[in-house]
Amino acid sequence: MQSLAGAGYLIPSEEEENGPAFAVSDLKGFIARNAEGGSAEMFLSTEDAADPKALLEALDSRADEMALKALAVFRTAAPETSLWTKEEQLRFVEQARKRFEAILAVTSQGEEVDESLVTDLQDVGASAAWAGSPLPQLLVVLRISRDLVVHTAVEIADERGRHWGLALSLLLTRVLPAMDRLTDALAQGYWAAVVGREETDRARYEHVVESSSDGIYELDLTGRLSYTNPSLAAILGVPALDLEGARLEEVFTVVGETDALARLDSPEDGEVDFEVLRSDGIRRELHVTTFPRYQEGAVVGFQGVVRDVTAIREADRAKNEFLAMVTQDLRHPITTILGLAVTLEAYAAELPAERVRRMGASIRLQAERVSRLADDLYEVSRLESHSLRLNLRATDLGSTVEAALASLDDPSLVDVRIPDGITVLADGRRLEQVVANLVENALEHGGQPVAVAAEETAEGVELAVSDAGPGVPGALVPSLFARLGPQSGDPATSGERPGAGIGLFLVRGLVEAMGGRVAYEPGPGGKGAIFRVRLVRR
Repeated sequence: MQSLAGAGYLIPSEEEENGPAFAVSDLKGFIARNAEGGSAEMFLSTEDAADPKALLEALDSRADEMALKALAVFRTAAPETSLWTKEEQLRFVEQARKRFEAILAVTSQGEEVDESLVTDLQDVGASAAWAGSPLPQLLVVLRISRDLVVHTAVEIADERGRHWGLALSLLLTRVLPAMDRLTDALAQGYWAAVVGREETDRARYEHVVESSSDGIYELDLTGRLSYTNPSLAAILGVPALDLEGARLEEVFTVVGETDALARLDSPEDGEVDFEVLRSDGIRRELHVTTFPRYQEGAVVGFQGVVRDVTAIREADRAKNEFLAMVTQDLRHPITTILGLAVTLEAYAAELPAERVRRMGASIRLQAERVSRLADDLYEVSRLESHSLRLNLRATDLGSTVEAALASLDDPSLVDVRIPDGITVLADGRRLEQVVANLVENALEHGGQPVAVAAEETAEGVELAVSDAGPGVPGALVPSLFARLGPQSGDPATSGERPGAGIGLFLVRGLVEAMGGRVAYEPGPGGKGAIFRVRLVRR
């Protein structure tokens, strides 16, 4: 009766607690109008009575029409759909058609709803959730679908005659519960997907935080750590259990800036740099990004991301020191060239020819020195990028040393003691670079006499370059072949035997690339320096 009232076939006389009440006269009139021949036997089966299944079939045949109407109604409810493309409109119509088919399928089954169909509808809701479709919009679409089914069913019943009224009444008592089941299934699928997505996002977030190479912490309003990830414990050199509940000053021993920790619980987002001293005596430079954590608009704590930037800062300092070292190595020859060039430009006509010749030779030698430095820098870059290519072949050691000494201002300053016929497996040009760098290092940082000697050993061939200078202080020996040259960090020794630029670093790289080894040892009695290069005998 409620369905007939909802369809407009009966008008309730009043509303009671259990539903609408109807006047007896209205009921009799309705039966008289709809009973065949006025027999008042409307609810008895007759051969002309319409079957609800026939009405369902009629509705199914108009699914496409209802889908188009759904698009028109939805456009009115959601004005932004006016910007949809033709493809988007067609997709909406196709989805609406399938939705109507689902509604009618559920309606036809009555109370015996196929569980697989309910599962399919839950999947539809889940897909909508993952696609980011808002649930209110989905419910609006369902309401439009329900109203269109009811409206179309009434139209069909009106078109086909009053004897379809009973079929309409029976159909409506099924459509509304079917829509409830449809809505419930979609909503359940939607919310299950939302919860699942939140759990997935949370698990992913926790994995990222726990696996992050950066230290991550949460700080409560009392200034105590309420959470730390494993990386923070590793950065600070503190057991993870000791961090829980600890105060910032108990885990961060700041060197220098006393107010650095006070900025970690600022109500504003911020970035703080400071240096800490770990319990094992190691200093680390940290960069901390900090921001307040809100809950319902109120600050409930602070979060921070701690990055160990020690290696980055050391690399920056090393780069600057390297550039300063190269600049220093270039300054002397360039200054000499400029001075000689200015002299020639101003007094060329007054200078004797021999003086001009000597000045030209000096300019050439200094230009060659700059050229060798440029070659060294290029070779260093190739060594560090592992792109150096060597042409290893049988190489005469004596002639290679002779070619290397030819680039010196005065080759006679070097005593050469190399037996004839010694052949090594090497790249001739690179071996020449090695000898030239070692000899220049001995002349510049050591003292005369400088000697180059070679002998064959059981392991191969050993080439030794020695000088009679003060030798290398013990504090500088460990970093003698480093990229930046010897570094002691001790002002008392930093002035003794200055660093040899990139020469020794390049020597080690080239010798090892050719399969050999290079080592330093002090001269006899602790005086002087000896660099021994062990090469493969050919």
